[in-house]
Amino acid sequence: MKSLFLHAAFGKRAFLAGLLALSLSACGEKKNPVRIVVEPPSVRIVKVKATTTAAKKQVTDHEIARTDWMYSIQPELDIAIKDERKQQDGYHVWITLTGVKLKLALPIKTYVSEKAPNDVLNHEKGHVEICKRIYENSREYATKAANSAIGKTFEGFGTDRKLALSNALQIAAQEVTSPYRKDTSALADQVSSNYDLLCEKEDRTSTVEKTVAEAFASSSESSSER
Repeated sequence: MKSLFLHAAFGKRAFLAGLLALSLSACGEKKNPVRIVVEPPSVRIVKVKATTTAAKKQVTDHEIARTDWMYSIQPELDIAIKDERKQQDGYHVWITLTGVKLKLALPIKTYVSEKAPNDVLNHEKGHVEICKRIYENSREYATKAANSAIGKTFEGFGTDRKLALSNALQIAAQEVTSPYRKDTSALADQVSSNYDLLCEKEDRTSTVEKTVAEAFASSSESSSER
């Protein structure tokens, strides 16, 4: 059995998904097939130099403030090599996923103009609250994704054995990380978009908590209609 450490992160503004092989090691002891480590969310506020007149902008305008988040997931995969063959088109490796250890984190960073009024920062706190609420269920999401992948066999292909094995491991990792991304990052993007739309229609600066709740409700309604 072997273990491989990978990393994938999913956040706002850009799909920050990278699968980076860090180490490959033999794994002899028996472990629980799914292990989850959940780091507490971290929130940081960064004041930036004003480049525009904040008072004339809407609270949803990203020129005066924005909040970025990243649902980070670091998988360690336990695998068994089921078969491997060198063929005319290259090297093929089949691996079976036997265990998964996931380390989850949620760094959140709010950038706000130094001249922005308090209403702007209060609005951004709504985005932070959305991300943190979704992250409260991150262990459940990660466990579900890992359990659904355990026992599956993945085929990797490459010009040599090393590349074929790396390809198979990346495919296996995507089997775990993609559902987690859908349940966390994709949901945060959708709810945050609903939140901004509600705030653009009318002044919601004094009802941030209520608006966040309405944004989640709107997202649930959209999902049920599909």
